[in-house]
Amino acid sequence: MIPVALVGIWAAAQVNAYPAAWYPSSPIDRPAHFFLVVRKGDDGVVRAFIRNPEANAGAFWGVHDTLPSPKPDGSLVIDKVTMDGRALSFHRATNEELMWYYPRKTENWTYNVPAQLNDGWRVGTLASSGMNEAPLAGLMQSIISQRDPTLRSPYIHSIAIARHGKLVLDEYFYGFDPQSTHDLRSAGKSVTTLMVGRAIADTHAFSPQSRVLDVLGAYRPVKNDDARKERMTVADLMTMAPGFACDDNDDNSPGNEDTMQSQPAGTDWYRYTLNLPMINDPGNVAYYCSASINLLGAVVATETKKPLTRYFNERFAVPMQFGTYAMWLMPPPASQAYMAGGDYMRPRDFLKFGQLLLDGGEWNGTQVVDSGWIRESIVPRTAPVNEGDRYGYGWHLLMLSVGGTAYDVVSAGGNGGQLLIVVPKLDLAIMVTAGNYGQFPVWRNFLPQITSAAILSCG
Repeated sequence: MIPVALVGIWAAAQVNAYPAAWYPSSPIDRPAHFFLVVRKGDDGVVRAFIRNPEANAGAFWGVHDTLPSPKPDGSLVIDKVTMDGRALSFHRATNEELMWYYPRKTENWTYNVPAQLNDGWRVGTLASSGMNEAPLAGLMQSIISQRDPTLRSPYIHSIAIARHGKLVLDEYFYGFDPQSTHDLRSAGKSVTTLMVGRAIADTHAFSPQSRVLDVLGAYRPVKNDDARKERMTVADLMTMAPGFACDDNDDNSPGNEDTMQSQPAGTDWYRYTLNLPMINDPGNVAYYCSASINLLGAVVATETKKPLTRYFNERFAVPMQFGTYAMWLMPPPASQAYMAGGDYMRPRDFLKFGQLLLDGGEWNGTQVVDSGWIRESIVPRTAPVNEGDRYGYGWHLLMLSVGGTAYDVVSAGGNGGQLLIVVPKLDLAIMVTAGNYGQFPVWRNFLPQITSAAILSCG
């Protein structure tokens, strides 16, 4: 059992390790923080768990009622807590370190106009955009008043809101700030299909109806080839209905994202995907399939004849006035940006993609993506099995009822609570980042809770 003397909050920090290749550089901008929370429960038993705002590594360690004894210097060493299994040496947390444990130092929220960062955003107030502060104040207060967290407490890192083209809310928690890049996971899938639309306009070489194996002829011959695979189109990839044996929700699926990424060194992930067996006619049944979206990167790179990193930088990052960002590169031989969830970006930069949808593909007078492609992207096309949402070209489509009114909502979503949310009826875009990685039962509630507060704020 854990001695009562250990009750309290212990702290440790470790520099993030990013052994993979990145463009333009590794997204390391600060160490990761770990807090060992030791409490005595109502049953008299002392238990411990770990809070880690950046990556939620403590969720994989779980709750324990035994701990090693402190060393002579007072430190407490715990093995295999971080994602890479390194040991952590804990000490009693200082007040300065607790800024990474509590959402904010203060427990009371007050509204502040977003900072002007010369990143293209016009800044305004809630009132100037016709928004009432009260519903959002209740939401923000619930976030920063968290002072007694559990293993499954929310880790909301930021919330940004734009209405009528102006950034009117930009809030950060757990030590994050406007310049911090964030691991956006699968929210990046929606950016991939925007790149497809831009590549179609730039090259006039393919369309959603183009057959994938015609575009990627350099990968022929492929394994498990049959007539169904020959009929597979770019649109089938964008709607997660390629017909492959690919289901990220099934650990036994050969196309599962973790299975693909755990292949031996030297495996070309594009070829691995194209070699998957077929189990359905293309376009017939959709499963959540990261490999399908990632393969779109091969289509874009082939037709534009440019590395994906360069193409994204030229066609999106530069005209959209991005600050610091990073893209994860697949291992050789592909060595291209992983397009199913390898982006680290500032939240207020990623929010700009929501504004693109609201403004017909335009950012500050520059046509980044064709307006017709924006319209086509958010047409419901499939309903991936066990996902609950309809799906367009890389965008989740749902309906949310608030105050007796139904609103169509377009969103990009990623593990942990990375959410770009667009409510066209209200000319409203919301960006949420969070750290509840691996805790879908926690972060699945973020979209309705935060979106409802923003909608109510619009009156």
